[in-house]
Amino acid sequence: MADFDKSRKIAFLPGTSGIGRALAKNLAGAGFKILIGGVKLGEAKAAVKDIQKAVGSACPFIEARDLAGAASESKVIFFALPGSQDERKEVLQQLQSELKGKTIIDVTTASYLKDESKWGQTSTTHMNAEALAAPAKWVRCWNTVFVGLLENSPPPDNPHNIIVCGDDQDAVLQAKQLIDCQQGFKALYGGGLKYAKALDLLGPGWIVELDHNAANSMGSNLAGWRFGI
Repeated sequence: MADFDKSRKIAFLPGTSGIGRALAKNLAGAGFKILIGGVKLGEAKAAVKDIQKAVGSACPFIEARDLAGAASESKVIFFALPGSQDERKEVLQQLQSELKGKTIIDVTTASYLKDESKWGQTSTTHMNAEALAAPAKWVRCWNTVFVGLLENSPPPDNPHNIIVCGDDQDAVLQAKQLIDCQQGFKALYGGGLKYAKALDLLGPGWIVELDHNAANSMGSNLAGWRFGI
C-alpha cells in the first residue's frame, strides 16, 4: 500500500477535546487535511481555531462539522467519543449510514471497567462495532497512552510504541502510517481485532482505577490488582 494520501480528509468524532483533539492537532501539524466533528458545532469551531493557531500554515485544511457532516466527508474516521457505552451506542446508531464501509480507528477508552465478567472477554471496539450494526473496517489503537504524552511527544530517538489491532490489512496500514508520521511514536502490529481485548486491559483507564484502589485499599476493589501486576 502506498503512503497515506494527504489529499484525503481525516475526520475526528469528536475532535473537540481529549485524545481526539490531541491527535487532530498532531496530524494537522504533519500536513494532513482535518475535519473536526463536534457534538456541538460551536465547540468544533473553537477547536479548529485553537489548532490553527497552534500549527499555523503546516495544516493545509481544517474545518468544523457536526458529527454526521464530518463522518460523511471522510473515509478514515477517528472515533474518540467519551462517555458510557450506551451513549456511544446511541451516537453510532445515528451515524450508521455515514460510517458504513469506512475505516474507523477506535481510540476510545475502555467502557466496562466495573464489570469483571467482561475482562478479557470482549473489547470496547467489539462493543462499538456491534452498536454500529453495519460493516466497517475497525482498528484499535492509541488507547494505551495518556493525552499528555501526545501533547509532549517522546524524543524521536526513543519512540513510544503504539499497538495496532485490526483485521482489514489496508485499514491497519492506514492506522500505522498515521502513527509513524507523528514524532516520537512507532506503530507495532498487535494482531487481529480479537486481540483488542488485551489492549483494553493496558489502557490508562485501568491504571487510574488501580491507583484509586491502591489509595483506598480498605474499600471495595473494583478492578483488582491481579491485572496490574
